[in-house]
Amino acid sequence: MKYAWIEDNKVRDICQGGEPSEHYHPNVAKFYDTQVPDDAVNGDGWVNGALVKPEPPAPPARQWTADTFRTGMTLAEKTKWDNDSAPEIKTVKAELPQQLAGATELLDFLVASNVIAEASKTKILA
Repeated sequence: MKYAWIEDNKVRDICQGGEPSEHYHPNVAKFYDTQVPDDAVNGDGWVNGALVKPEPPAPPARQWTADTFRTGMTLAEKTKWDNDSAPEIKTVKAELPQQLAGATELLDFLVASNVIAEASKTKILA
């Protein structure tokens, strides 16, 4: 166990090694009045005497561009894509979404139009 300074239900700081009075001025050491488990780190939550680890941050949203669509295509599909050889390709490029749901819908459209194969759609979404 180690001592921590708890503020607003969060671990503000941890005294590393021993009693806080051995490391800090008495006016500061008095704030390190809570024993916390050894795996506690600054920023952890402290609720009702229990350590609460924060949720990991969500991964950034994937950005969909013509290039991200192109990466999973076969050479023949890339040639069609690069030359806008089908009206469906022009439509998809104009409608490229920022969200996965929209990307899936557009890829389904390309598969249904026989512009790309289902396997390419799977590679693009991976």
